[in-house]
Amino acid sequence: MKQFLQDLAPPLLWRFLHELASRPKSRDWEYVPEGWRYADLHPSKVKGWNVESVLEVYKQKWPRFVAMIQGTTPIAFSHESALTGKTDLINHNTAMSFAYCAALAAQNVSTFSMLDWGGGIGHYYVLAQALLPHVEIEYHCKDMPLLTEYGAQLFPAQHFCADETCLDRTYDFVMASTSLHYSEDWSGLLAGLANATHGYLYITGLPTVSRVPSFVFVQRPYSYGYETEYLGWCLNLEEFLKCAEAIGLTLVREFVVGHRPLICSAPEQNEYRGFLFHSSSVVS
Repeated sequence: MKQFLQDLAPPLLWRFLHELASRPKSRDWEYVPEGWRYADLHPSKVKGWNVESVLEVYKQKWPRFVAMIQGTTPIAFSHESALTGKTDLINHNTAMSFAYCAALAAQNVSTFSMLDWGGGIGHYYVLAQALLPHVEIEYHCKDMPLLTEYGAQLFPAQHFCADETCLDRTYDFVMASTSLHYSEDWSGLLAGLANATHGYLYITGLPTVSRVPSFVFVQRPYSYGYETEYLGWCLNLEEFLKCAEAIGLTLVREFVVGHRPLICSAPEQNEYRGFLFHSSSVVS
């Protein structure tokens, strides 16, 4: 019956009905025309990432996440997923894209140094160990104080930082996974990350648009158990790539993540993408 109705309905009408049915019941993602001023107008709600509820959810899921990473099943999950073992192509895409980028950056180095900007409590360190089993990894993670303090307890031999002093040195591989767009000064951060690599820079989980200028949205992740809200950029793809080129980055490979969350009232709907760059000092 569904196929019969689809054959009868005009394509535009069918697409509209499909998008209408898939819209979230609450405004989990919403365009905010006020931009970053929205946080000043709603300080009791927009508390960012440094909140206890985020850490508590991470801690609850950690044992299951580690066990699944160390198994033999497809890495088709993320630390924020339900961790049921159900195949999720977006998460599998994310993990395998990371594996490619990290393996490329780890060639011909005795100890692979990486900076994970916005790395939480060290999820990507566990993932890197599983995907690069014969590589010695020197892991550095930058995130909020609550998260890095706990991460340092999990991995006392690795390096966790709650400020930007991690940008004072260089690494073989620098990555920002689903984190660059949460910084108001994203272009300044991109320049700082670029200066911190003598190898490769991997920006992924980046919400992008192609027809309209960059805009700001609010994310309300209460369904994950996070009792907070935070703002983020949806970046114009051309603006982002021109900024990367201007600071001396050369695009090696672009990735389609596949995540397309509906942002209510947005001037254009987004697509999450990934980008592997190398600095001018790296010979391809």
